[in-house]
Amino acid sequence: MPGHGDHWEALYATGDYVEKIPRDFQEARLVGSADCVDVQNSTDRTEKVLCFRWGSDRLVNQILAVTNSPDKNVALFSAYPVVLDGALTDVTVTKIEPWEYGIEGWVEGSVTNAGASICFFDTMYFAGTDTVPEGAVVSYQLAGLAYSLRPIELRSFEISEGPLWEMEKQRRLDEGESPEEASRPVELHMTGAAIFLPRSGDSRDEAEFQGVIDAIDTFEHDGQKVYRLEMELMRPGDEKFRVPVYASERVLDGYVPRLGDDLQGVMWLQGRRIGADADLNAQRAGNHTG
Repeated sequence: MPGHGDHWEALYATGDYVEKIPRDFQEARLVGSADCVDVQNSTDRTEKVLCFRWGSDRLVNQILAVTNSPDKNVALFSAYPVVLDGALTDVTVTKIEPWEYGIEGWVEGSVTNAGASICFFDTMYFAGTDTVPEGAVVSYQLAGLAYSLRPIELRSFEISEGPLWEMEKQRRLDEGESPEEASRPVELHMTGAAIFLPRSGDSRDEAEFQGVIDAIDTFEHDGQKVYRLEMELMRPGDEKFRVPVYASERVLDGYVPRLGDDLQGVMWLQGRRIGADADLNAQRAGNHTG
């Protein structure tokens, strides 16, 4: 069953976030609420999922709690980090995949005119994502939270067999080189590459990636510096798929990113549907006026 245990490691050491939950609940702001199933007793009764956030207008610790109306109490349901200033991207939805209880879930879809496939965690799934039809084009803010990030280790390599080597050998022969000269290895360079390799199973919203830093911004979150790194992660056809990657000082482990660096790492890809927050706030306002 999917969960958020690993996702917190983008910001905190394993297990450290549990101690911060009381603070976040006490100091958080209520974003809004939505209808949900009865999580605590598994009846047919409709309950509420409440969304709270602690942090800034860029990155927050988001907490979900569910109500139990007969007992008049509230229980912690889930918590995960959420990026609030990702890259605005049109996603053509191909599949909606809810997690247990239908409060959280994944979105599978395609981006760019070339139809590059992606899968990401929808941070506001509970706000109505399950009603999005397949084939719909939906605006999301996409962002990656890095679990690991470092300069690339493999900058170039040589090959001396295979179809690419055969093609290069023939080109050299056509240009008048001797068979011996034309048979030398072909050198391939990894610098400047844009690579996005999604994982599968319960980790399908994670990916290994490589890219070049085009822009850098920094801010503070919970006492540590966080870097916002703009990168191209795919180049399908003639297009460029760009996603900001967020990396905490903890993850960087002493490395200081610089413009033009070629980086490799592992990320958690998430998306926040445009309008989802407003939908919750509208419901909240309606509840107050009623």
